[in-house]
Amino acid sequence: MKKLVILALWAVICHTGIAAAEQTADVDAAEGPFPLTLADSIAMALATNERIDAAEAGREAAAWNLSGVRRATGPVVAWNAEGHRGAQKGLFGLTDYNSYAHSWSLTIPFYTGGRNEGRIEQGRYQLNRADLNLENARQTVRFKTAEAYANLLYRKDLAAIAQRAVDMADHQMQLIKAQYEEGAVARADVLAMEVQLANYRQNLVTAKGAVDVAMDSLASLIGLPLDAEIQPTDIFSYEAYPQDMHVCEEYALQHRPDYLAAIYAEKVAKAQMDTEKAGYRPQVSGSVKRQISSGKALFGTEGGGWDAGVQVAWNIFDNGVTQAGVQKAAATVTQSQAETEAARKTVCVEIRNAYIEMKAAEESIADSSAAVETAEECYEIAQVRYDEGVDNLLALNDAQEKFNRAQSNYCTALYQYNLRRVTLEKAMGVPVRIDPARYVAAEQQGASSAKALAEAELAPATEEDAP
Repeated sequence: MKKLVILALWAVICHTGIAAAEQTADVDAAEGPFPLTLADSIAMALATNERIDAAEAGREAAAWNLSGVRRATGPVVAWNAEGHRGAQKGLFGLTDYNSYAHSWSLTIPFYTGGRNEGRIEQGRYQLNRADLNLENARQTVRFKTAEAYANLLYRKDLAAIAQRAVDMADHQMQLIKAQYEEGAVARADVLAMEVQLANYRQNLVTAKGAVDVAMDSLASLIGLPLDAEIQPTDIFSYEAYPQDMHVCEEYALQHRPDYLAAIYAEKVAKAQMDTEKAGYRPQVSGSVKRQISSGKALFGTEGGGWDAGVQVAWNIFDNGVTQAGVQKAAATVTQSQAETEAARKTVCVEIRNAYIEMKAAEESIADSSAAVETAEECYEIAQVRYDEGVDNLLALNDAQEKFNRAQSNYCTALYQYNLRRVTLEKAMGVPVRIDPARYVAAEQQGASSAKALAEAELAPATEEDAP
């Protein structure tokens, strides 16, 4: 078997969005098949996929939400204006008059019982969760692209096997016809070979259709027109996976962004409960007001005044509204805790399933590789025996069928192994743009979202080493 290049995400180098855009332009301008590596495909998908756009918009919304709740702790300056026209009865009848009033006020919240603080904490955790959701979207897009790329490779390999089967059968058909014309074989052999050749051609048509479907799926993921003809340049290979299952599981629990996002959702729920408890406490604010009243619309100063003071508001009894809010938040905390535990179990199950399936595919690679060599030798022997008249056409066709099946089985084993390895990497949370473990560590040390992202950002054009 020829040497192959490993199809795995550890070695993927994700280019910039500019490079991906240049690749897209090249595809649009290219004539005929466009060569595309796995790294190119992933870079283009990361630059154009709508799933990432949606996650980025969600992150921006969370950032503005945090900005809003933080600004709610500051002063509020308000201006109010009124204008009236009326008539007043006097000694000589009704007299028309105009009245105007303006007021300026400055209000500052001194103490909100923890409501503002709780909302800020909620907003901060929601932004942390949005950061992790964005990284999870990137990882999902990378996995989907690698999966589609692998499927295209697999379908092309099967189509190549089907084409070779047609070529072999067609060559055999020509030999049998020549032998039939010489009277060396019966008419039945010619008819049987025609049926066999027709079956192989039908299989080839089906295989080519599967290639077109796989190509469309990949083109859709990486932002290319569906009629773009893609020629994948990477190919399947086998390289033993070096780590044990428990190492993969430990890595996943520290790096899976969706699991870490579930933990932050639990923190959001707890902060919400603290916010609801503010209803038990008083609210204290200070204000300064300036009022002006006049018969003139803009600059009159005939009347008015000012005042400054402190306001204290305390709901001694609110008919159980605060208690209901606290209990609702407590139930949400319980729900989020259960969802976090469910996410942890999902991570462990996905790691275990992907690892076991990868190992099962690994075991079948050696067997299927040996089967290809054996089946090829059997086919060559059957060909010689048929040509010498020792064996019949049925034995030859059976040997060819087994050879084709052995090739397909080997191709499938390589595909399954590489696909399960990529699936394992997705289950582990191998980072794309930021390292979630470093992000969480920075956030727990008090870093803001921006600083945590800077701390967790991977080096340009590299992937962090996975275990």
